Amino acid sequence: MRKAIMTSVTVLAVSALALTGCGQKNQSGGSKQSGLTSESAPLAQLNVVDRGQLKDGGTLRLAIEQLPTGWNPMNVNGNTTDLSTTIWQFVGANNFDITEDGTPKPNPNYISSTDVETKGGKQVVTLHLNPKAKWNSGRTIDYTDYQATWKANNGSDPGFLPASTDGFNQISSVEKGDKDTDVVLTFKTTYPDWPATLSTVLPKEGVKNAQTFNEGWNKLNPDWFTGPFIPTKADEASKTLTVKRNDKWWGEKSKLDIVTFKAMNNATQTKAFANKEIDAASNIITKDGYQTAAKRPDAQMRQAGSLQWRHFTFNTKSTMLSDKKVRQAIAKGINRPAIAKSDLAGMPVNPDTLMLGNHFFMPGQAGYKDNSTDYKYDPEAAKKGLDEAGWKMQGDYRVKGGKTLTINYAQLTGVPTSENEGALFKQDMAKIGVKVDLVNTPSDSFTQTLSSHSFDVIAFAWNGTPYPMANVRQIYGAAAVGSTQPSQSNFSQLIDPEIEKLIPKIDTESDISKRRELANQADAMIWDDVMTLPLYRRISFTAVPKNLANFGAATFQTMHAEDIGFQK
Repeated sequence: MRKAIMTSVTVLAVSALALTGCGQKNQSGGSKQSGLTSESAPLAQLNVVDRGQLKDGGTLRLAIEQLPTGWNPMNVNGNTTDLSTTIWQFVGANNFDITEDGTPKPNPNYISSTDVETKGGKQVVTLHLNPKAKWNSGRTIDYTDYQATWKANNGSDPGFLPASTDGFNQISSVEKGDKDTDVVLTFKTTYPDWPATLSTVLPKEGVKNAQTFNEGWNKLNPDWFTGPFIPTKADEASKTLTVKRNDKWWGEKSKLDIVTFKAMNNATQTKAFANKEIDAASNIITKDGYQTAAKRPDAQMRQAGSLQWRHFTFNTKSTMLSDKKVRQAIAKGINRPAIAKSDLAGMPVNPDTLMLGNHFFMPGQAGYKDNSTDYKYDPEAAKKGLDEAGWKMQGDYRVKGGKTLTINYAQLTGVPTSENEGALFKQDMAKIGVKVDLVNTPSDSFTQTLSSHSFDVIAFAWNGTPYPMANVRQIYGAAAVGSTQPSQSNFSQLIDPEIEKLIPKIDTESDISKRRELANQADAMIWDDVMTLPLYRRISFTAVPKNLANFGAATFQTMHAEDIGFQK
C-alpha cells in the first residue's frame, strides 16, 4: 500500500476497489495455516534512508487504480485512496506526520506549532502556520483557507457534498489569531481527534461555494494545490497524471524530478512492475500478482499490516433489504471465513487471523472487540430468520406476496475480488433460498454507483485512518445532528436513532477507555442493523526495486514525498 497522509475521513480504496473510512487477537480459533497474521505483520517496511544517500533527480512511476474524475479529496466523489492518500502526498497540504505507532505530529512544512487549551468546557486549538507555506497560485496559506474549508464541510449548507462532516461539525468558529497565519479554532466542546479534522486544508478559491466545491475540481487546476510537487497534466487517453518538482516549494528540494501515476488494474500493475514499466506495485492481493511481481530480479516485497478492510454494503432503502430481519438472516447466511480464504488463496497470510469483528478497530489495535458473535456463519439460523420474516420456500427460492426474494449484487467488472465475492455470495444465498443477480458494473463508475445508490449489495474496501473513532457519522450516521438525510458516505442510507445518540458522545469523550466502550456500543448496533458486513482486514504488500528509499508499506507511518528517491 502506498503510504501517504491519512486524511480525516475514511477513504474509498479502489484497490479491488476501496474508499478513506477507518488488536487483540481475533478469537475465531487457532489455525494450522502459516503466513502473516494481524499480530505478526510489521507496522512498516519503508527502507528509511537519509536524504544524503539518495540520487538527485529521476522519475518515479507509480500505479493507481483509477485516474480521478475530480480532484477534491473532501468531496464525496473524490474520496478515493488514489487521490486522498497516494496523490495528495505529493501535491496537497499534509499538516501532520504520522509515526509508526499512529501518533500524529505537526509537519513543520505547514504547521510550525500548535496550542491546545480548554476554556469553559470548549477546546480551543491554535495552529501557527508556517508563514512560508503557499498555494501554487503564490498566495500564502492562512486562516481564511481554514475558515472556508470548515464552512464547506460542516454540513450547514446542504448544497455542499462533503465525504464527511465529522469533526468540522464540532467546530463553532474559525478565526484569525495574532496574524493571518495563526488559525484559532474553537470547538463546541472537547474534541480528542482534532488533528484528524485538520489533517489537510483546501484553498478558499476552490471551496467558495457549493458548485465550486462539487464541480469546480473536475478540471485540474494547479493553482489550488501545494506541496513539493505540482500537477502538470492529467492525460485521459493514457490515464496518467504527471507531477513535477515544484519550484515554488519552500521545504527541502524534492529528490525526484517527476512522478507519474498511471491507472491500471491489479493484474496489469504487477505485470508492468515485472517488466520494469513502473517502479512499484501496491495493494498486491492475489497469488498470481504476488508471484509475478516477485519475478523481477531487483524486486523487494515490503509488507505491513493494513487499515484496509473488505466488506459488503447493504442498501437498506432497496425493496428487498428494507426489513432488518431479512438483512440479519442474509448476514448469517454469508460464509465470511470462506470468502476470506478464497480471496486470499495463495497469499503469504493466515486468513483465519484476519477475520474482522469490528467496524472501527483493527485486530491488535487498542479497543478492538469482536462484536460479530451473533452473525457468525449459520445457514440454518438464516433460513429460520427468513421464514419468520415471511419469506417462504417455493421451489428453489423464497417468495412473499407473489415476489421472489431477489438481490442485485453490483459486480465490478475487471476487479477480481468483487467478482469472486459476488460468485460466493450467490452460492451462499442459493443455499438459503435467496436469488442473487450479478449486475455487471464498470469499475470506473464505482463512485457513481455508490452515490446514486444503484445497488442492493456491493463489495469494496474502506481504508481507515489512525483515528478509528473520528468518523462514525461519515459511514453510519445522518448528515448532521437532527438531520433526516444520511451522510453522503453513508451508502447504506440507514439512520439509527440510538447510534445518533452515541455519535456526539464518541466525538467528545476525553476518557479514552470510556470512548472505546461507547464506540463498541455503536459497533454492536451497526452489526444488528447490518449496514455494512465486515469480511476481513488486509495485509499490505508493495513490490519495489530494492534501491527505492522512503517508500513502501506501512500501517500508519507517513513519509515526506520530497524525501522519496533512489539510493546512490
